[in-house]
Amino acid sequence: MIFNDACNTRLFEAWVQQVLINELKPSQFVVIDNAAFHKSKKTKELIESVGCKVIFLPPYSPDLNPIEKFSANMKRWIKHQITQFANSIISFFYAQTNDYNTFLLHLQLILQF
Repeated sequence: MIFNDACNTRLFEAWVQQVLINELKPSQFVVIDNAAFHKSKKTKELIESVGCKVIFLPPYSPDLNPIEKFSANMKRWIKHQITQFANSIISFFYAQTNDYNTFLLHLQLILQF
């Protein structure tokens, strides 16, 4: 399932029902963070209906949530790429300016003859 908008309780419950519970085996634990849309009664009931247990991470514990590390790494990578791209554009314009100045000098030499 792919969502184009922000997640909410209805979408999360649909994902649990259509995807997650089909992958779970009895006695497994589902560890989730404390996002409001994770805490619905229906979500808990769906997971428990296949013999699994829901465990919520402690509040404000991004160090225990792997997606937080992934997001931080992705943001750092994108920032690096943007910086490299910006530097490339600046270098390109400097190079073009140098080429243009060289061209102008060349024209001046030609026009002096």
